Amino acid sequence: MTERFAKVAVATPLPQLDRLFEYRVGESQAIEVGVRVSVPFGRSKQLLEGFVVELTETADYQGDLADIGEVISLAPVLKPEIYQLCRAIADRQAVAIGDVLRLAVVDRSVAVEKNFLADPENLRPELDFEPVINSALNPLMTKLASGGALRSAVLVEPRLTAIEGQNFPKWVALFLNRAAERLAAGESSILVVPDFRDQNLLLEAAKLLNLAGVVNYSTDQVKSKRYAGFLRALSAKPSIVVGSRSAAYAPSHNLGLIALWDDGDSNHWEPNSPYIHSREVALIRQRQIECELLIASHSRSAEVQRLIDIAYLKDDTTSFARPNIAVSAEGFRIDGLAYKTIREGLSRGPVLVQVGAKGNSVSAYCLSCSTRAICKECNGPLWLDSKGQPKCRWCNAFNLGFKCRDCGGQELRLGQAGSTRTASELAKTFAPIRVIESTGEVRVEKVAAKPALVIATAGAEPLAENGYAAVVLLDCQSLLARDTLKATEDAVRLWSNAFALMADDGRGAAVGLAGELGQKLAFWQQSELAVVELESRRELAFAPAVRLASVTAVRETLEAISNAISQINSVRVLGPLPSKEPELMRILIRYDYSAGAELATTLRAQVLLHGSTGVRVNPKSGRASRPIRIKMDEPEVI
Repeated sequence: MTERFAKVAVATPLPQLDRLFEYRVGESQAIEVGVRVSVPFGRSKQLLEGFVVELTETADYQGDLADIGEVISLAPVLKPEIYQLCRAIADRQAVAIGDVLRLAVVDRSVAVEKNFLADPENLRPELDFEPVINSALNPLMTKLASGGALRSAVLVEPRLTAIEGQNFPKWVALFLNRAAERLAAGESSILVVPDFRDQNLLLEAAKLLNLAGVVNYSTDQVKSKRYAGFLRALSAKPSIVVGSRSAAYAPSHNLGLIALWDDGDSNHWEPNSPYIHSREVALIRQRQIECELLIASHSRSAEVQRLIDIAYLKDDTTSFARPNIAVSAEGFRIDGLAYKTIREGLSRGPVLVQVGAKGNSVSAYCLSCSTRAICKECNGPLWLDSKGQPKCRWCNAFNLGFKCRDCGGQELRLGQAGSTRTASELAKTFAPIRVIESTGEVRVEKVAAKPALVIATAGAEPLAENGYAAVVLLDCQSLLARDTLKATEDAVRLWSNAFALMADDGRGAAVGLAGELGQKLAFWQQSELAVVELESRRELAFAPAVRLASVTAVRETLEAISNAISQINSVRVLGPLPSKEPELMRILIRYDYSAGAELATTLRAQVLLHGSTGVRVNPKSGRASRPIRIKMDEPEVI
């Protein structure tokens, strides 16, 4: 019998194991590319889990090879296409492929997998597949069929549209229309959105339309349902995958479309290694398989504007009527324009009031000396929650035994009102109108069409049944004053998404936003705002005009890394700078896009030299972390 050998990718974040290892396949072992296996490694008796990437009849290694320990499952969960995607991401982000595999392959559920493997049709294409598509879904954009752009960016009209008698944001209809077209052609689609609110909107609308093959890829599901969704995407039947950033890795059969909604939302950033944005995952995957890519939003990120400028994305936006928005100059937090807009709106339906932060107060100050209250754990700013308890906005730790570092005072006073206090104040003014508070902690997804006052933090606005009669933005200057390079871009995005929830005859008001920015927002000049934002980044030589990486480690390691990368063309090292962890430092690396591959390779080599083994334990939190942390695209520059 002919010998067989398997090349295995070990699912570990250790950089020294970031390559393929060869093993001999046992005569009795049924095995194919993509299956989970456990393999011996070195002198350890413990087997490591991995995935078969390639099967050969000859071995590259000329010495003795160990046998595969066990075939864990016969399900080919790592498709060659997904392995190539993971490999490309690992190389781009200077991390081990194990960090990417944990995102791409969902944890196994044995019972669910047995049912999947029991049906042979799951792994064989169905030539007679006939999707069910409701004719009520009128095509909004069908340019691809007539020779449109393969990679496009769209600014979606900020209004609601009816789907089977219920109102949804227009981007929902756009995404499902594109996915339905692909489904009719026997192709799969992946719809990537920021959070649970957007996922639920897509899933609800798809159900109303009776679309076949819709896969809930939400990470909020229990383990068995998550794995069931993964296997459904893996099957040979076309599907429509709906999920957050992890959905970009879904093993969809015959993928024809990747659609990404609101790429400016920070939820698209992976908070752990490989620290990559779902937009970049989509761009890499689209380039590898040449499927359609659609990036849609109400406002435009500087990153997408750059891709349009270099003609990598085509701007496919069509003209539409701008929403009715008024702005006022700085003055009272709730000025005459705000009161008038709220009162007039409540006579016709629900009114949305967007505020800058949750809780009773945006921030807290020492009652004695007015110094801003600082967290004893991480030095972050304190705020008062709905129960009046001081909490940190950075690490969320309670600071019940607060003591001012300047004067020793133990009492706090409130700063600017948050959502809870704003709701209380407006409830008195507009009594007996019902007041609803919606924040990241208090999930409210929909409100009825009858008059109500909805106080929501930015990004947590619920959908009104027939749209809001009025939308009022408070704390505009607070959003613009945030300590981040993307403050203006983020603020415009959050304001635009809120105004998009208005009814057709709704009125909007932005309080304290007079000037050029307010004027451009009022006239809905989103493209112009993106151009201005990108130009300001170019002047400062910040991302996305160039790429910005960061490396966090102890000072001695950073000095060695800085010396190693300083010879790379276009690379400039800034720092060392303090990090949020007192015992560590951080350097920022400014570099051109063309230098990305060389820089990533050099940084990976430095990790092998200085941080390939061991972990670092935070003495305060007790959490373990890696001795060197690399982010090839650093979102937190400031």
